[in-house]
Amino acid sequence: MTLSDVGQFNNVSGGSSLGEAFWARARSRPDEPLLRYACAPHSEGTRVWQTETYRTASPIVAKLAHFLKAQGVGPGVPVAIISQSRREWIFADLAIQTLGAITVSVYPSQQAIDAGFILHDSGARIVFIENAEQAAKIAWLRESDCPIPERDDKPASRARVPVDTIISFERVESVLGATLLSEIVENDRLPSTPPPIPPEVGRSSVASYVYTSGTTGPPKGVVQSHGNHLANVEQAAKSGVFAMDGSLFLYLPLAHSFARLVHYAGCLTSSHLAIPTIADTRSSRIDLSSVAKDLRDSESTVVPSVPRLFEKMAAALQARGSGKTLQQKLLGLCISNAQKTYERRARGERLAILDRIVFDGLKPIRAKIKRELFGAKFNHAVSGGAKLDPGVNKFFDALEITICEGYGLTETCVATHVNRPNQRRIGSVGPAFEAVETSISADDGEILLRGPNVTGGYLNRPQATREAWDSEGWFHTGDVGWVDDDGFLFITDRKKELVITAGGKKIPPTALEGLFKRNSFISNAFLYGDGKPYCVMLFTLNETEIKSLLNNVGIRVEPGQKLSELSAVIGMVQDAVSKANTELASFESIKHFRILDEDFSVDNGLLTPTLKLRRKQITARYLTVLSSLY
Repeated sequence: MTLSDVGQFNNVSGGSSLGEAFWARARSRPDEPLLRYACAPHSEGTRVWQTETYRTASPIVAKLAHFLKAQGVGPGVPVAIISQSRREWIFADLAIQTLGAITVSVYPSQQAIDAGFILHDSGARIVFIENAEQAAKIAWLRESDCPIPERDDKPASRARVPVDTIISFERVESVLGATLLSEIVENDRLPSTPPPIPPEVGRSSVASYVYTSGTTGPPKGVVQSHGNHLANVEQAAKSGVFAMDGSLFLYLPLAHSFARLVHYAGCLTSSHLAIPTIADTRSSRIDLSSVAKDLRDSESTVVPSVPRLFEKMAAALQARGSGKTLQQKLLGLCISNAQKTYERRARGERLAILDRIVFDGLKPIRAKIKRELFGAKFNHAVSGGAKLDPGVNKFFDALEITICEGYGLTETCVATHVNRPNQRRIGSVGPAFEAVETSISADDGEILLRGPNVTGGYLNRPQATREAWDSEGWFHTGDVGWVDDDGFLFITDRKKELVITAGGKKIPPTALEGLFKRNSFISNAFLYGDGKPYCVMLFTLNETEIKSLLNNVGIRVEPGQKLSELSAVIGMVQDAVSKANTELASFESIKHFRILDEDFSVDNGLLTPTLKLRRKQITARYLTVLSSLY
């Protein structure tokens, strides 16, 4: 079966570059929607959604490409984008790809020194920035020497990071000499038809440098080719994980490879993108309540996300269902009935007539939950970027909300395995995409991958490249797992993150931590016990939820009072620990814990931009606290 046979991804299979694939689709389907975006910031009412078709978007992309070409941008020239996900990001990237240049993506949440390292390492001297927050980082880099960390055989150093040209999505201080993107688009002297795609640009040409999240050291720039990206879009198309002719909700940061796959699926296929509004034009901080509203209103059919969104949704639903109002009690009944019915069916038990009547009678409430969370046209969600707690997935499955967990890495550009809506096994990350080879190391269970979407190495990191790719082209993922008889891949944990106790027991920390994050009042959990006789844990709190729960039982939190010191809060966490310990082996059980007053975040350096725990940094910062628990 070819792509043209199913009519899904015309002009992708034969395209030699991302730019060629986009412009072929723009010419053949000019009036189809490319993306829809919410454009009513600060409005409390219904969002105004506007549509960009290929016809309306093409002149924007073309003029940006001509502007960049006049700045000397051409094949192999790196151009950076520092912004949250928005339509201007899409247009900038398509213009860069049209010229055969290289898109360098930078998380807008990263500090100036981290952005500076990426600009220095990639060589990008032309930068798209979103707003005043990102402009301040560029201003600092122009005036300061940026620390460059040690990597491979290169010692740590300091360097001034040159930025020659700045294009801004929002108006910023003129002192930077930034050009406003809207001024480029409105410039009648720039042609509204694209420049010819350089003939030397093909599938083997470099399309992007995407930097890893840096959980184990300085971020590494993964060199992704046009062929890598196009292959992954083709693989995703054939898998059916993205509903064709539907809408893909894009809120994940486009600096992340998972979001980039969604972006290209929306631009190169019959799917289109739905992008939430920019809640604050001066800051790149995401307003989750605003995103949630846009998600409901977007009429998206597929919602790609990282697990944290689903964890928070599940915890919030359970918290609401424990309330005392009639509506809250009805929600609680619906959730408990759905869970019991799900468990009985999983055990192969037949439902009693009364149970079946109650379950069927609560169907409208389950439908309302789905609609209020994901919108009226929602079909399924796709979870990636980190391991999804199977308990959370089963919680939603019981409510008839489908989440397809997948797997991939920046180095595999990006997805290699995914559960399909009609082919799922909760707890697994699904079967492999077409042409992806999977091998499990006999020595330590490490997952090895090979295929057309798997990249060839890291930028400026020959030693790290040799360590991750072997002579036969297998990429060593660093993840540990196994494949069942039906080809479903199961991830047990990161090879380097396994906690090995003094007794030699190997414990996957993320699985245990996920048990606790099901509680609405727990924001984050961190397992510690490497080389120790038993395991301990650090907890951070969801302050809003804790205060609400305390208020419900008549406990008032005084101004300045630390929640971590309240006996009621300590008791709630202790109950969660005691309950979890009944499900764990003795060597996994949590003997002691401590509640922290500060949450883990990107800003304090304890979470990566993709919201993974920086385990080494957390251990270093709280080593005294952890040691006191032994």
